[in-house]
This record gives sequence, structure tokens and C-alpha cells, in this order.
Amino acid sequence: MNKHRTANPAGPHGPTVAPLRSQARDGAGAHEHAAVATTVTTATGAAAQRARPSTSPDQEAAASAGGVLLKAVGLKKTYHKGKHEVPVLRGVDLEVRQGELMAVIGQSGSGKSTLLHLLATLDRPDEGEIWFNGQRIDNASTRQRDRLRNRQLGMIFQFYHLLPELTALENVLAPLMITHGFFSYRLQRRKLVERAKSLLETVGLAHRLKHRPRELSGGEMQRAAIARALITEPQILLADEPTGNLDGRTGQGIMELLRSLNTQSNLTIVMVTHDSAIASQADRVVQLVDGQVSDS
Repeated sequence: MNKHRTANPAGPHGPTVAPLRSQARDGAGAHEHAAVATTVTTATGAAAQRARPSTSPDQEAAASAGGVLLKAVGLKKTYHKGKHEVPVLRGVDLEVRQGELMAVIGQSGSGKSTLLHLLATLDRPDEGEIWFNGQRIDNASTRQRDRLRNRQLGMIFQFYHLLPELTALENVLAPLMITHGFFSYRLQRRKLVERAKSLLETVGLAHRLKHRPRELSGGEMQRAAIARALITEPQILLADEPTGNLDGRTGQGIMELLRSLNTQSNLTIVMVTHDSAIASQADRVVQLVDGQVSDS
């Protein structure tokens, strides 16, 4: 199925993660852990991260009309294991339209997570270009990429990566500490806490606000991670195997939540998965084969 709706773009905010260099083949677990941990540890750099890349009226109009929001052109990525080169992506071309829920499917080790990390600017391609809102982003400076992830790109991971010492509510609030900086956050704390509580209620965790990750089930941790990714109102949500670490029933619940966010809030979502049943619920499915994507 391939359908597009009239867009009502979300606000310009996304969770903060740090730029990393991948040295793993596909899972890139170090990417995920460090990206989330940086939510707290880089709070002192918040003031420099508040600006968002400017977009022209034509770019905004294209997005609001369901135009291309995110585009990859000829992406190539090769990893090195000792003296051996391991090609993962061999020229990926991909377009994501505003308001759609896209699933990228492929076997384990096919490069799905590598592709998602490139789209999120967590890593740079060896060759190719990535465009977001009409602007090229793969060659942006570190500060510009930080700003982009802080404001416009949300990301959720298969293994949640909630900070264990924080409650569910505090985990969701953590990106706002980056967005606003310490003093601004303190001034707006009451309003921001209410926003976080509302999001946790939306994902079904109103009764778990003060619970730490070790006190939550796998599905609850993933719901908290989704709320954290949404707290700063990203334009696009990038989901890396969001149901891959869950049982079938719980995974279906997470998929229904993502589908609801997509249809009710018109949130653009790109999800990678190895589960064809999960992928079939997306608006559009593309398959990653031999380092390239093609419509299924």
C-alpha cells in the first residue's frame, strides 16, 4: 500500500544524540548507547543547539503538500574488519514523503541499521548524499548535525537505552534539558513536566511516571523511549527494530501506537524491521537487498 496524506508537519524539535563513527557492521550498538547517554552529558552545549536549519517557503510548501521530506541518493558504506573490507550499502536511493509510515525490511546484517544511522546523521556515508527539508545534511558540520538531531529528527532503538538512574518521567524530560538549557528549563519546568506527563499518558504509561527502567517491562520501556523521542516534537521519527526485542503481542501493541501517531498526528515515520508482518502494516515497504533498496 502506498498512500500519502495532506501533511500537518510536527514542530521543529527532535531528541538530542551525539555524532558517532560506526565501527560495527550493522547493529551499531555503540551508536545507540552513546547517542542516548549524551542526552544528559552534553546539556552545557544547549545554547548553541537551539537554532534550526532555515527552510525556504518553497521547501515548507512542498513538505505541507506531502512532498519529499527525506531523501538519500547513492549512499555507500563499507566497514573494515582488520584487513578486510565489508561493503554494507552499495548505492542506496530512497525517498520518504511527509506524513507516510515507511518500513525498510531486510535480513539481519543487511545494513538496515546502518542505513537508519546514516539518515539520522549518526554516521557519514562513504559516498552519496542525504537531503532533509530540501537541504543537504550528510556534509553538515558537527554543530549543524547536533542541532538537527536536537530539533527535527527523533530516534528510537531496539534496546530502548533509557538511562537507568532516571525515572520514566525524567528519561522523557532529558532531551528538553538539552533543548532549553539549565536556566530556561528551570523557568519552564512546570509546563515541560506537564507535556512529558501528557506524552506518557498517550503511550499508556501514566501509571509508571516514577518507575525506573528496571521496574518496567520491555514493552513499557519501549513506550517510554517513544515518548522520549517525541517530547521535542520531531518532524520525522526513525525507528530501529522497534518491536525486535519484544514478544509478538507486545510488539503489535507498539506497532499500533506508531500507527496511531502517524495517522492522528501525521508524524512521518521510517522504521526498519526484519518482521514482514510488522512491515506489512506500513504505508509503503522497501526491501534492502545486496546493499540497495527496492519497492516490495
